[in-house]
Amino acid sequence: MTNILIKSLREFVEGNRSVRKVADDIQLTSELILLVRMMFADGELRAEEIGNFKRICTTAFDIPEEDVPQVLQYLKDYGYETSAADAAQMFEDLDLERKRALLVHMLSIAKSDNELDADEVELIRHTADTLGLSPEDIRQAREV
Repeated sequence: MTNILIKSLREFVEGNRSVRKVADDIQLTSELILLVRMMFADGELRAEEIGNFKRICTTAFDIPEEDVPQVLQYLKDYGYETSAADAAQMFEDLDLERKRALLVHMLSIAKSDNELDADEVELIRHTADTLGLSPEDIRQAREV
């Protein structure tokens, strides 16, 4: 009980640790914005997509699942003017593996509901083009 109280008090004074982590890393912020856009690309937000987004946040970015709502609120409050193209451009100078990892995450969310919508495919293709990735890079990412 004491630990929970201390954690709550620390978050109140310092802010949520995961939100600070996202706010301090523009590439992470950009990647999360793209993943959120992917969840909405087909016009329907489904529980499977949210669950997959939470899993990716936890496993790939070390953001605890209980912090995801605060991170999403941060992205909503501060990233709403950032387009998918703007977010993808933040990855232009990163290494090929990081770019492929982004595509893997996007594909994973797109396939969460067992349907690959044309708008989801278009967002993935547009992002790949912005990142300078080839169709072969997309195929390799799809195999994951």
